[in-house]
Amino acid sequence: MDDASDFDRDVDDSMRLFERARVGSATPLTPIRPARVMLVLDGSDQDPTSIASANHLRNVCNTETLVLDARETATDDSSPDANAAPPTPSSPHPPSDLATQTAGQITGARAISRPSGEAFEAILDSLRTHDVNLLIVPCPFGRSFGKVGADSVGTVVDVLLSRCSVPFLVIRHPDQALAECSQRVSMLVGSECDVENRAAAWAFGLAKPKGEVSLNLVVEKEHFENVRAILESVDPDKEFDVGMLADVLARTHQNLHAAMNKTANDLGIQYHLLPQPGEMAPPHPLSDTHQQLIVLPLEVDDRFTQGFVIDRIRRSPHPVLVVAGHVKSEE
Repeated sequence: MDDASDFDRDVDDSMRLFERARVGSATPLTPIRPARVMLVLDGSDQDPTSIASANHLRNVCNTETLVLDARETATDDSSPDANAAPPTPSSPHPPSDLATQTAGQITGARAISRPSGEAFEAILDSLRTHDVNLLIVPCPFGRSFGKVGADSVGTVVDVLLSRCSVPFLVIRHPDQALAECSQRVSMLVGSECDVENRAAAWAFGLAKPKGEVSLNLVVEKEHFENVRAILESVDPDKEFDVGMLADVLARTHQNLHAAMNKTANDLGIQYHLLPQPGEMAPPHPLSDTHQQLIVLPLEVDDRFTQGFVIDRIRRSPHPVLVVAGHVKSEE
């Protein structure tokens, strides 16, 4: 079935019954809100958006903010002490002027020292040193989104996807401020993932009162074609269509749908279940200026899920919250 409208219609038809599922007795989720945030600066035009995001979280969640200037050139810009010993390669740099000045713009914030190493090493080392439950990081790191756009997520975010121990908020287009984007929160799921419930709890924790939260069940054409090829090789006489895959996806997420619907009712938030083919699901093309927050659960060792998350970040102008299930041990 190659026609896009047929693909969309099959997904819609296969999910119609599921969308009307009885959810009255479901157990609601407990929203998760950030308490202590690490704000990462890179000196790009994404920094003001990151700072505005930290200020928004301070205003609505009373967060404490730690400010890290992760640029590899970040050092103390003040005049050096002639009697001070030179820093060793393994010692951290004191907070830069940029970090100190930024901390002064956010109530309850303080600048922290930058560990040595590349930017991603400094971020990961700082996460091991400081107890935070949310990281804010620009993407692509150290590059203007306006110039690089969707060409790359960059090395920093690529490494964080495999090693970051806490949920992290990826800042993208400077015009997509978290305060406005949290009015509409879209959680995208491309396959079953152990961390979905925690990601949904974060979605509700960051959504504005009386805002909107959606569960977008995404059927990617590439995934469908791969599954069809495998099943038809096992049973050549049985034709496999996209409706079967959507139906499986629906059944595996019925409990999540019920819990999110119940949570939304309790919080007075609008909730929508949106089964969609991949090309119709958010984030929308970069030319689309409407505002929303994308939430992506991530199973680190699942190759399909990781590819799905990277693709969605790459094409997104919106801020993206990544909630990882577990992190590979570092050797």
